[in-house]
Amino acid sequence: MLVKNPNSKRENAFRSIYDDVGFQLVCQRKDNLPNFPYIVDVELTNHCNLKCIFCAGQNAMTREKGFISEKLLMKAVDECSLFNTPIRFIRWGEPFLHPKIISFIEYVKSRGLLLHITNNGQIMKENHMKALVEHKVDSIIFSFQGATKDRYELMRNNENYNILCKNILKLIDIRGDKEKPFIQISCTMTDESKEEIKDFVNYWQNIVDFIGIGKTNLSRLHALKPELFIASNGLMNLINKETIKKAYRPCDEVYQKLSVDWDGKVTCCCDDFDNFLTIGDLNKSTIFDIWNNNRKLNIFRELLDDNMQRSLSLCNTCYHTYEEF
Repeated sequence: MLVKNPNSKRENAFRSIYDDVGFQLVCQRKDNLPNFPYIVDVELTNHCNLKCIFCAGQNAMTREKGFISEKLLMKAVDECSLFNTPIRFIRWGEPFLHPKIISFIEYVKSRGLLLHITNNGQIMKENHMKALVEHKVDSIIFSFQGATKDRYELMRNNENYNILCKNILKLIDIRGDKEKPFIQISCTMTDESKEEIKDFVNYWQNIVDFIGIGKTNLSRLHALKPELFIASNGLMNLINKETIKKAYRPCDEVYQKLSVDWDGKVTCCCDDFDNFLTIGDLNKSTIFDIWNNNRKLNIFRELLDDNMQRSLSLCNTCYHTYEEF
């Protein structure tokens, strides 16, 4: 379910990318692969201030944790600027934990690139909010979970629902009538009722610019870390109630984007939390070379083109979550 604020005249600058015919149909145009990704995702850190019960990254991740260096961040941004390729600060940590996030925002925008940030809304400070507005960050997503306060605090494993709501409202107030950032909420559901979802949408749709609602995929964590569910009746109950449609679909990801981890490792999947699909290292190569000349990437593309998701441990539990409402 995608819901736009009917009273907002703001448009998401990334919409032109997502709606681009080439971006949407790229997996059907393999002979016309662009010479550079449409989007590059950058992980500022894989540290997180939360321990959400559904998160494979924070519950099953084994790779080393750290923070991206200024040198590596600038290398990625400089190369993207050669192709006017948008940057997204997302992946497997909370970006506002990085002590240099404001200077990183300033640098990306100084290079004339679109910038998106996804965050959990818990640690964003007023100086962060002012920087988002001052430097005209194009879009920001606040990640919710569940349609109610109780369900949010269960799934996010904290009692800070009111802090999240307060920070969203504060950013909206600081933005005022300025155009940017485009403020969004992203929320996935498990077994919430239609009435609960409707109430959630009705409350937020006239406050933020956009709402995206999908279904929570617990399959990956259940498959990779079953002991977490065996030890918790609450988690097992959620698995039993999971309503996500478990069907594979053609993978656009390997034809649209690349993701750079905090240490420079490059993966072809934004959902890769533990180096399952690592294909290169930005410390030793370039995004351009990895995108165009990487043997492993081409093998992954071929496997996914042939609907061989089951042959890849990460892809084996990958289901689309935003087309079922």
